[in-house]
Amino acid sequence: MKEGINLPRYPTMKGRLASKKAELNSIGAAAEPGGQAQVRLLNPPEVANETVILGTGPDAAPAVVDLLEELGVM
Repeated sequence: MKEGINLPRYPTMKGRLASKKAELNSIGAAAEPGGQAQVRLLNPPEVANETVILGTGPDAAPAVVDLLEELGVM
């Protein structure tokens, strides 16, 4: 195992002094001409809800097994 793998690397004095002399390039936040345009708004097609209540309690077990066999899960 490597020692110090979870310890942060602190900046050296040489690196700190060099960072004070380094120039920063600033980029303006102006938008380019043209920008964004909305072409159209489409809503997704509605999906029919096919929820089937197979029963309640232990009476539903055979219906669930039949459904799973029909789907090829069992």
